[in-house]
Amino acid sequence: MNGTEQGLDGLKRLVERHQVCWEVWPQETIGREGRRVQVGFELDLLGTHDHPVKPPMPGCDQCAEVYGDLRRIAQWILPKEERESDYEIGAFDSSIRFPPEREFREEITLPIRIIHREGFERPVDACEVRCLREMEKKLELLGASKGKWHPPVGPPADPEKGTK
Repeated sequence: MNGTEQGLDGLKRLVERHQVCWEVWPQETIGREGRRVQVGFELDLLGTHDHPVKPPMPGCDQCAEVYGDLRRIAQWILPKEERESDYEIGAFDSSIRFPPEREFREEITLPIRIIHREGFERPVDACEVRCLREMEKKLELLGASKGKWHPPVGPPADPEKGTK
């Protein structure tokens, strides 16, 4: 994202450019009784290269750019006030994934962990669920899709004017 792409409209353009979608996975640990306990969530933001100059290579500059744009989106969707939950944006993983459920498109993943601020081993509670739902609503507001990319309805974005 360059310096002129700011705010909600800029984030919406990033979502469309990288065809951002998301998945949610349980964060689990082994509890005291030796059983799995869900302690939070992992919200994965998934984005593609936007018309790469050449086929992407793991860790290439284009991958890093996609990750950087996903990070801007992640920072925007995180709750701003302090809560009982904590959020951790994962570091850049140079891997490119080709998931069959999304027609083997070339994806960069940015994970966000939603866990307890204190007492990591505690089972997931209403605070983590609330935070996840708020983040998902913000992603929907930006035009991202859960599970698989769905293009926005309406005219395509005009990159010259920065509008739809």
